[in-house]
Amino acid sequence: MMRLIAALGIVIAAAGLVATNVFLYNMRVDISALAPAKKTGVKVPAGADPSEGMPDLGGFAETFERPLFSPSRRKFVPAPVDAEPVAPASAPVDPQPQAQQVAASVAAPSLLGISISGGTARALLQAEGGAAAEWYANGETVNGWTVSAIDKQEAVLTRDGREARLSLYPPMQKPADGGSSIAQ
Repeated sequence: MMRLIAALGIVIAAAGLVATNVFLYNMRVDISALAPAKKTGVKVPAGADPSEGMPDLGGFAETFERPLFSPSRRKFVPAPVDAEPVAPASAPVDPQPQAQQVAASVAAPSLLGISISGGTARALLQAEGGAAAEWYANGETVNGWTVSAIDKQEAVLTRDGREARLSLYPPMQKPADGGSSIAQ
C-alpha cells in the first residue's frame, strides 16, 4: 500500500511539473529592447521628457565604445597608408651605396594577424602596394623580406642584413597635453 501511495505522489508531482512547463512555455515574454515611450503606445504629456522612465546609461557610454578583446581597451588606429620605410636596427657597412638606397626604398610588409596552432606560428602579412594578404611561416619570403621569427605579439622580418620588427599591437601614445585620454 505504501508503494502505491509513493507512486501516486510521484505521478502527481510529475504532472504538476509538466503543467508548470506548459504554462511557462505558452507565456509571452517581452524581449524587445527598451524603447522611448512614444513607440510603446504610452501617451506622453506635452513638454514631458519621453526618456523619463528609461534607466540612465550615460555612465556606461565609454564602456560600450571600448573594444572588448583589445589589450589596451582602446580603439585600434591603423598605421598611416603612406608609411615610411622601416629603418634597420643596425646599418651594416655596404661598399655599394647605390644598392643600399634601392634596398632601403622597399618598405616592410604590414602585419595584420598572427596564428599559433600546434606549435606552428604564421603571420598574416600584406606586401606594400595593396596586394592580397597571405599567411607566412618562419623562413618564407614576402616581397624580398624573410620571416625570421614570429611570437604572439610581433613578427621579425630580415632583408639584406636589416631587421624589421612588426608589432601586432602598436605602442600606445600618450596625449600631447599630458592628461588623461579618456573622453569626458
